[in-house]
Amino acid sequence: MSTPETQNTIPHNTNQNAATEMATAFDPHPVEAKWSAFWQEQNLFAPSESRTGKNYCITIPPPNVTGSLHLGHALQHTIHDCLIRYHRMKGDRTLCVPGTDHASIATEVKVLDLIKETEGLSRHEIGREEFLQRAWVWKEKYGNTIIGQLKSLGCSYDWSRERFTLDAEYSRAVLQVFKTWFDEGLIYRGLRLVNWSPGAQSTVSDLEIEHREINGSLWHFRYPIENSDEFITVATTRPETMLGDTAVAVNSKDARYTHLIGRRVLLPLTNRAIPIVADDYVDAAFGSGAVKVTPSHDPNDYEIGERHGLEKITVIGFDAKMAEAAGAEYSGLTREDARIKVVADLQALGLMEKIEPYAHSVGHCSRTGSVIEPLLSEQWFVYMKYWAGHVADLIRLNRVHYIPERFATTSLTWLDNTRDWCISRQLWWGHRIPIWYGPKGEVRCSLEPITEPGWTQDEDCLDTWFSSALWPFAVLGWPDNLQQEFYPTNVLITGRDILNLWVSRMILTSFYFIKNEKGTHEIPFHDVFVHPTVQDVFGLRMSKSLGTGIDPMSLIEIYGTDATRFGLLQLATGSQDVRFIDNAEVNLGESFVRNWMRENRGKPLPLKWSEKPGDRYPQMQSSRNFANKIWNASRFVLNGETGNGKRETGFEADDLAEKWILSRLHSTTMEVTRALENYEFDAATSTLYSFVWNDFCDWFLEVSKPKMRAGDANTLAILNHVLEVSLRLLHPFMPFLSEEIWAQLSKEQTAKALCVAQWPQLPAKYSAPEAERDFANIQEATRAIRNLRAEANLHGGKKLNVVLFALNENTLRVLNESIPILTHLANLENLTIADASTLRPQNALSAALPEVEIFLPLEGLIDVEKETARIHKEIEGKEKDVARLMAKLSNPQFAEKAPPEVIAKEEGKLAESRSTLEKLRERLSTLRGETET
Repeated sequence: MSTPETQNTIPHNTNQNAATEMATAFDPHPVEAKWSAFWQEQNLFAPSESRTGKNYCITIPPPNVTGSLHLGHALQHTIHDCLIRYHRMKGDRTLCVPGTDHASIATEVKVLDLIKETEGLSRHEIGREEFLQRAWVWKEKYGNTIIGQLKSLGCSYDWSRERFTLDAEYSRAVLQVFKTWFDEGLIYRGLRLVNWSPGAQSTVSDLEIEHREINGSLWHFRYPIENSDEFITVATTRPETMLGDTAVAVNSKDARYTHLIGRRVLLPLTNRAIPIVADDYVDAAFGSGAVKVTPSHDPNDYEIGERHGLEKITVIGFDAKMAEAAGAEYSGLTREDARIKVVADLQALGLMEKIEPYAHSVGHCSRTGSVIEPLLSEQWFVYMKYWAGHVADLIRLNRVHYIPERFATTSLTWLDNTRDWCISRQLWWGHRIPIWYGPKGEVRCSLEPITEPGWTQDEDCLDTWFSSALWPFAVLGWPDNLQQEFYPTNVLITGRDILNLWVSRMILTSFYFIKNEKGTHEIPFHDVFVHPTVQDVFGLRMSKSLGTGIDPMSLIEIYGTDATRFGLLQLATGSQDVRFIDNAEVNLGESFVRNWMRENRGKPLPLKWSEKPGDRYPQMQSSRNFANKIWNASRFVLNGETGNGKRETGFEADDLAEKWILSRLHSTTMEVTRALENYEFDAATSTLYSFVWNDFCDWFLEVSKPKMRAGDANTLAILNHVLEVSLRLLHPFMPFLSEEIWAQLSKEQTAKALCVAQWPQLPAKYSAPEAERDFANIQEATRAIRNLRAEANLHGGKKLNVVLFALNENTLRVLNESIPILTHLANLENLTIADASTLRPQNALSAALPEVEIFLPLEGLIDVEKETARIHKEIEGKEKDVARLMAKLSNPQFAEKAPPEVIAKEEGKLAESRSTLEKLRERLSTLRGETET
């Protein structure tokens, strides 16, 4: 009885001429639509009970429902799908769980903006319940864009298991974790310094902070020493916060200030006496070496304040305006206006020492653009220290393996220095904190509403990262019935920016809540693969708002999904910063782009592209050409159908070329398999590209043409076999193209689709290193003959007479056996093979290889006198070019005034001209030798 994976619901082509059903050019879009529908209709992405291999599971990083694909997403999910398709073909029972994150801040900002734009209502005017109804409507309408895009990318996830972090089941898991930790004392409410976004009116995580380089100032103030005529100078980028200073700090080793440690200064404008403290955090080389300490408005100052027991005075409120504690003259002013007034007042008192231009990084809320204000606030926190140590131990013991390994150090550094985790947000869209307050000050954590009179629920919701920290086990049925067969998952694929906020916390929550059947605390995944960050061509951060972001869907529209996927996987190198080339940006130039982004922040680059769309992105263009090469090679092979409509499947490797291609197929299969097992996607794509384009298409197809014309069934069978195995190897990378061509093969297929066919396992007898070595000599000889043809300026269609001298016995044998191959490849009239002892011919061009010497006799091929005259003329022209370029480069005025890129360009021209001149002189020397003879 056939299984769902082997029922032949899509009939494979048995036509006498299979190629007639393949278009003359590859059009990816109808192919993508066809196979996307088929795969999903047949439910081929769900875990199959017929699979006999291991369970293999990935849970994707849930993208925000507010989002659309960017290049980082596209690369990340192409990697996901490549691994899933590979393991499915290996016979593993695969599961990839998709889903999205509710993205509290991003979604709430978008919905509130929409309500304000369409109805003119604010958050509080519409109310919590009405807002949440609107938010769900918005989510259903706009929030699943990225899921559709992932399907367009060909992701073979089990879409029937799609999860959302506000689903009822998922929400129950989130609240259960909160209650457990609250009951065990790991969650508490306290007054701590937090990142406050005035625009969002909420605390935010570090990941919601975008640090922008600002051209500001460094103000130097004099603070009078109490009961003294001395001053101590402090430097700051935020003069307005000095109203909340509670100390001045110096380094204990700074000899300039050791006599002042323990004394006090009178804080200008407030006349408060504050201490001078010694703290090794202070950098004696920065500014004056003395820093003002404002514990309520700076995280580093907060730590100094904790160490020295300093008072905490909040002078800026949640509305980003100065608070009453700032004093009557400043209360109610914006931060910016207060800065201007403080500076003016200090200048009036003669306490302003100097003002210096100063470029520095300022945190902005990535969702609203407002400047982040560190503020003291009563918030909910998770106590991290104890469990962070457990997670660090797991990483040190390599129970969770990071690839590349250096990112284990990144996580360990954060874990060893982590602070308690602020998990409350002043938002409505999210998991509302299950804390209830009674009429007599009681506090109770309850997963069900408390309906007793006087009880009210906490207004805040939980940090999105709190809920996403449960992702690996919450999507697999916890807390009701965790699917142990898929847990722990095999690999987490992510970018480096969320290693701490998400990855480390997932390990923590999983280790705390999940135990295996032996009662041992369990990890959430075995491997963490950190994929590269995609930058623009100049190494700058990609940003759609700045015009440097590339929409992957536009790449798919231009090049097709397979080419886009293959091109992206070529970027998945061991490096963590890879550059994506956009010729429209290249045309603007690096200096222009950098200046524009610095001076026109938020304004898109003036990108223009008048050429063909496909030429704009060369990395994708190369992949599209590869897809077309595969398509055309397949049509060529399928055109070799025998007259009875059947293709022979049995074959023997009769000659060197056939042994070579089967050995190269074996080597390629081994290397692609190894690379996929080790997350080396760039190595896998490079190996496939080299084999399919160079070995199969450029060499073996060309070698096979004479036999194909003769209807050689054995050669046709080998071609068919190599193509079929190549398609299996290509499938995880280029699923649509490979599936379409595989369906055209006329031989009987055992699987209903390539995506559930078996991964290649080739017999060891295919491996023939000696055949690869010997055919490499044939390739080198062919290239050398073609180069001699070009050197002699002979047309490619002209048949030549060539003499080859073998320098050892094995090479002599190989060359004699390969005369038909060399004659065809090099387009020869006559090929003579001789041993090393034979006299070399005169009047010939020659090339020396490690094991072969090649001679091309010129008699009767060219007019020596005419060719000599032509070369003399070329030499004269190149000599003039060299002289002109040398004079230009040696001109002091040119060297001083020309931009470096212009000088480099001229130096390149000079080097090229000199190289050409040397080759022309060598050619002339050869011709003179002929004349003398």
